[in-house]
Amino acid sequence: MQIVETIILIISLLIVANIISHYFVSIPASLIQIAAGVIAALTINVKIMVNTEWFLLVFIAPILFNDGNRFPKKELWKLKGPIMGNAIILVIISTIVGGALVKWLVPSLPWATAFTLVAILSPTDPIAVQSIAKKAKLPDKLMHLLSGESLINDASGLICFKYAVAATVTGVFSLSNATIDFFYISIVGALAGAIMIWIFNGVRLYLINQGVDDSILHAIIQILIPFIIYYIAEDLLHVSGVVAVVIAGIMNISSSRTTGAFSPEIRLVTSRTWDMLVYLLNGFVFVLLGIEIPFAMEELIHNQSMNTIKALGFAFVIWIMLVVIRFAWSYFYSTFFERSDRTDFNLFSRARFYYCLMSGISGVRGAVTMVGVLSLPFVTNSGAAFPARTLLLFIASSVIIYSLLGATILIPLITKNTAPITYRGNSINTDEDDIDDEADNTEVVATTELNVDEANRIVIEKTINKLREENVDKRNQVYTTVIAEYVFNLHNAQLQSDGPNPISKKRVKGKKDAELWDICLNCELEAIEELHDSNEISEDAYETAIKRIEKYKRGLVKHSYNQSVEFIMAYVRRTLKEITKVINLPFTKREEVVQYNRDAIKIAIAGSKRALAKLRELEDDDENVVYDNLLYLFQRHYEERLELLQGKRRNRSEAFNIERVNLEVNALSYQRAFVQDLLEQGKISRITANNLRKNINYSEEVINYDIQ
Repeated sequence: MQIVETIILIISLLIVANIISHYFVSIPASLIQIAAGVIAALTINVKIMVNTEWFLLVFIAPILFNDGNRFPKKELWKLKGPIMGNAIILVIISTIVGGALVKWLVPSLPWATAFTLVAILSPTDPIAVQSIAKKAKLPDKLMHLLSGESLINDASGLICFKYAVAATVTGVFSLSNATIDFFYISIVGALAGAIMIWIFNGVRLYLINQGVDDSILHAIIQILIPFIIYYIAEDLLHVSGVVAVVIAGIMNISSSRTTGAFSPEIRLVTSRTWDMLVYLLNGFVFVLLGIEIPFAMEELIHNQSMNTIKALGFAFVIWIMLVVIRFAWSYFYSTFFERSDRTDFNLFSRARFYYCLMSGISGVRGAVTMVGVLSLPFVTNSGAAFPARTLLLFIASSVIIYSLLGATILIPLITKNTAPITYRGNSINTDEDDIDDEADNTEVVATTELNVDEANRIVIEKTINKLREENVDKRNQVYTTVIAEYVFNLHNAQLQSDGPNPISKKRVKGKKDAELWDICLNCELEAIEELHDSNEISEDAYETAIKRIEKYKRGLVKHSYNQSVEFIMAYVRRTLKEITKVINLPFTKREEVVQYNRDAIKIAIAGSKRALAKLRELEDDDENVVYDNLLYLFQRHYEERLELLQGKRRNRSEAFNIERVNLEVNALSYQRAFVQDLLEQGKISRITANNLRKNINYSEEVINYDIQ
């Protein structure tokens, strides 16, 4: 009962704090949450004992998993150098220098305890500055760097924190053993996270493949994943659960609309569920921090060698030290390891100075730091109290508050802009306008009603025809891209549609698929033979290409009556192929790789052009709707393949993406109109119409969510 009361109390305080924050937008919501906890502790004398064994599991696992899942993977790879530098080297420098400074400030503090404090201050919270990034004109590179750094240094900082706590609790520390153990638990933890998320991804895709598309079920599975991975890694494998959940988050199947296996409803419900969970977890952490502060201050008041003012001063010095170290490291790295095209970014330029200064101030401490310091044990192995636990909690809390205020006040001053600031877990999208369905007084003509699947197929067909009418020249990239998405959806809808004999329908349509693939693969074979006969490609590239085509052709005639086995084998084959590619890469000479890739691209381009020409010939000869849509789908497959191979995708501007989003929204409005037409014609019931509109609304929400 006490746990239930505690949860209700914290959620109530969180709600009140966030309501107040809407009226004081210039004050960070996290500070108001802390204040709510302080007031609750002072007025109703509430005190919450934290169980350190489950605290990291409940808070750290989902927060880091969500961060890894949301972070853009391309930017993570592009900035891998500075991200790893900030997340590892900067953490080590900060821990060593900061630990020495803390020991100098508080001589009575054991060395291990001093390093414990600085280690938990290493993780940064990038969401604190993301909300003002655009209005304050912070460089995109800096924002991606902060996000990527946070993702990795959450793991490295918490591992260092774990060793420092262990040294304090046991009184024993060996640098060599700690170094070996560090690499062991990190590497094995990363492998464990990768393997487990691979299994979970396969399970989720298998469920979709089997028609299990309950959005609530998939959301629950997503929420459980980080808890299971963290528990298995920490308690069963005895490796780093932090690293495991970070890697799992990065490799998790994204919830964005580009993940074609999942319906818009699943993607939207999953994303919104994660938003709510992270929102609550972060709020819990800061309210708990506020509740702990008065009790920490009370103990400091009774401490003869330390008082509140002195502790606040120490915290301020530590925060300044962390900012200076980040500034110096950014200046050093940007000078010696980066090449900038900007003419105003020389060694002693004002632009470089402000960039590095913003990097230093933007290193805001947040939820992860607070979770770590609240998880400090109360006693050591000898039974004695953990050294200066109250002081560590108070200083860490003060550093968090200083960093929050510093970013809130100084970043707008440096960039000469002002904007409200939000923090990790407090950045829920709030502009979701509900779309009113059509009025219920529509006159309906009685006729034979279609079910949801049949009506959905008709609506998609009508939308495709409407978009094709607007695409006059038939080569507009925006239109062809969106039409291809609808054709793909239509093809899936046709394969899954109910009917008198759905199994035979799938076989007929699958046969048409196989026929077209056979035609296309034969065209690719002809192109490969021509290139080989004219000595334009190497023998290795020729043999590899022939084997690939033959393998695909064998797959067209080989049928498996056990869909589960077929799915698992395909999933494993794809994974093994990627692993083999990564393993073989270091053992291959660069010149051989370059030449092989050139030949492979040449083969792919020639084969795609030949197949595309054949498909366009067939387009005028067959009037079957299913076959016609398949032709269009195959054409778009080869057109996109050519665009990718010829580098045309790289030139797609922001304007292209904006036009595509606008067209997708227009297409959804067409769908709504067609649903209304079917309803007025009496071809669908009101229940069917509402179900169709609900799916359309989900699709639009996913688009809006991705834009934001």
